[in-house]
Amino acid sequence: MKIITKYVLTNVKEKKMRTAVMLLSILLSSSLLFVSFSIGASYESAQRKMARGMAGNAAVSVSAKDGAVYTDDIPDLTSIDAKAGILKGTALYHEDGYYETVDLAAADLTELEQINPPRLADGSEIKDFFGSQVILPDRFTSKYNIKKGDTISLQINGKTAKLRVAEIAAYDTVFLRHTRGVTALLPYSTLADILGYTGGYGEILIKPADGISAAVLKNELEQAIPDETYRITETVNEAQITADARQKTMPFFLISFFSLTMSIFIIYSSYKVITLDRLPVIGTFRSIGAAQKTVTGILMMESGLYGCIGGLMGIPVGILVLKFILQGMGESLSQGIEIPVVITPFCILFSFATAVLVSLLSAWLPIHRASRLPVKEVVLGIVEEKQVPGYLTAAAGMVLFLASALLPRAAAGNMLYILGGFSLLGMIAATILLVPQLTHVLSFILEHVYGTVLGNEGKLAARNLRGNKNITQNITLLFISISAVIAITVVGDFVTTYVSDVFNGAELQGFADGHMEPEFVEQVKELDGVEKVLPVHVFDNRIQAGGTTFSRLEATDNLDRYNSMFALHYTDTEERSQALSSFRNEEHVILLSENYMEENGVSPGDTLTLSNGTDQSPYRVAGSFKSRATDNQAVIPSACAVSDFGARAYDFLAYTALDPDAVMVQIRSMFGETPNWSRTVDEFNKDALSTVGTFLQPMHSMTYFILLLAAVGIINNLLINYIQKRRTTAMYKSVGLSNRQNIKMTLAEGFSSGLIGSVTAVLVSYIEIQTIFLVAGPKISMAPELTAETFLLSGAMGIVITLIGSVVPIFKSRRMKLVEEIKCE
Repeated sequence: MKIITKYVLTNVKEKKMRTAVMLLSILLSSSLLFVSFSIGASYESAQRKMARGMAGNAAVSVSAKDGAVYTDDIPDLTSIDAKAGILKGTALYHEDGYYETVDLAAADLTELEQINPPRLADGSEIKDFFGSQVILPDRFTSKYNIKKGDTISLQINGKTAKLRVAEIAAYDTVFLRHTRGVTALLPYSTLADILGYTGGYGEILIKPADGISAAVLKNELEQAIPDETYRITETVNEAQITADARQKTMPFFLISFFSLTMSIFIIYSSYKVITLDRLPVIGTFRSIGAAQKTVTGILMMESGLYGCIGGLMGIPVGILVLKFILQGMGESLSQGIEIPVVITPFCILFSFATAVLVSLLSAWLPIHRASRLPVKEVVLGIVEEKQVPGYLTAAAGMVLFLASALLPRAAAGNMLYILGGFSLLGMIAATILLVPQLTHVLSFILEHVYGTVLGNEGKLAARNLRGNKNITQNITLLFISISAVIAITVVGDFVTTYVSDVFNGAELQGFADGHMEPEFVEQVKELDGVEKVLPVHVFDNRIQAGGTTFSRLEATDNLDRYNSMFALHYTDTEERSQALSSFRNEEHVILLSENYMEENGVSPGDTLTLSNGTDQSPYRVAGSFKSRATDNQAVIPSACAVSDFGARAYDFLAYTALDPDAVMVQIRSMFGETPNWSRTVDEFNKDALSTVGTFLQPMHSMTYFILLLAAVGIINNLLINYIQKRRTTAMYKSVGLSNRQNIKMTLAEGFSSGLIGSVTAVLVSYIEIQTIFLVAGPKISMAPELTAETFLLSGAMGIVITLIGSVVPIFKSRRMKLVEEIKCE
């Protein structure tokens, strides 16, 4: 065993270039996989922290259905670790025409420390916190240039309260939130006096004991205290948090899939050459009595060594990459959200195990084939690999590609997602089968082209493409990497546009969200430069139908303008004209969002009885719509909202203008002290883009790892190609081939493989993107913007990478010793 181990270590040490290539490929793959898992856990941790906000470590909240609740109302159960009473209120902060919603909170600081301890920005502790004081998060104070000791004014219940800033807190724990606005911490006595409380709290937050889940704690509390008096709820939806984090991390797993696929190619092709080089040694081992299992075990030990070293090196590299990505994101996010670095034992063990497993499995096939060869053939060097007829491979590839491209178009519903996934995998597999025959056919065309342009060297370079498996594998690696870069870039850009530009296609250029009397709307219409104005009545959680409450129902007197302002897409085009006619005639009709109709089983033509608790009226469902510019669930005519539900004032206004920013300044001024949230579309998009772009930036950055891995694989295959044809090259040199001509041939080969791989990637990725958005189409209301620049730049990168990789075999061939290469062994 000692001799075998020494033999393996000697091989690893002597083949420095091959060892470096294999270790680098495994290192990159394990690092990317580690980052993909860890960034998911980090996102989930940040998402959970943001969702908890005020709740902190509390899992359950208890509030009274009528009046205040006291901490003594909660029994001392063994499943409870700590509890804290929270008093809440709301206020409004006004500065330079901008309004911020301020959520006021107060608690016994001793109790709060056990649930969700506030953390001050300077790291100190809260002391002497009483009277008209307030603690604000640094995210808010930096925005409005507020310093410690300053006095701020808040509008609370229509009255102005002046509070001195006692401390500035970090945007964390109590102050962390996932909605717009800010949380301010006040002394309990101060807030209780402002809100008129004589004692008690609005809710009691309860932290479970170790090993107790939120569901178990909630169940025990429901049995211990009367449900007719108290309301018991879980503070966060853990399933939703996990789902949200998974959506953000899916692109990283896509990158890991591509990187692992390329690593398998690299290791597989490397071991084909390793076994080829070792045939004399394998023959010697077999001739002196070594069994097939022994030979296989020796080579697999070497492969396992590569996997172990690469996996162990990949973990610390992955940790550094993860910290760099998350630190950059934390600095870029305008919300000041800190995303913690979460590294779990599972991430480490799984990434390491995958590195070793990929290394062993990729090497097993060539090793197994070599160890089973007859001793006579190995010793005499007459080993021939069985070839599958090319036309059969091409036919299978064509059938698989066509089936994969057509499969999602024949599916619907949930099957669309499953078949869409199979379609993408099928297209990749089919293209891999087609690449050898495609290269063979194109080599004839390139031979004529290169013969005219480059002369005989070009002809030889084109001929070298035929039947050359290393070139084929280069093209395959390029195809996988470039198509991955294109797909990820297009999808990433689309997600950025889709999420940040929700008003894409909508006509409105600015909006005001606040209480507006009809006179206010008339004044807006008279402002200079205003072109169109659309006032809307809004009913938030006030209208019910069939036992469900509409989260948002809007009413308009101009459906045609409403359609254009919010870019409504009707499910049936005929419904649009019918709805316009019904709204003009002020009929009792209602338009519903597609999601609402699906969730509640409603169909066009059905009758819904709308009620606000006191009045009710029947409405006919005129159709359904989807829109990214509004989140309302239903639209009715304004005349019906006025007559049936007493609507008078407006709550939302959209407009278009020659100068939207100038109009927005005037609208903010008109609101005065009235609470409102008013933005131009450009302002809204800019805020959203900064956040979304920051979350997606790591995905774009990690595509460079794929290109780096592709470069490693290409260099590896070019080296293999050099090793396999070095005797032929030496013979050419012995009869007069100059270094300049050899460089010309090598670069022509590199350019050809880069060109074929890039063109293949561009064509296949275009179909892949169509499939991706065909699957996502039912859930989105806009199409991706495909630019030639994205495809051309990615293709050009593939060619450049191949040409750069060609430098390595060129350099080695210049140092070639002709006599040693030509002589018979």
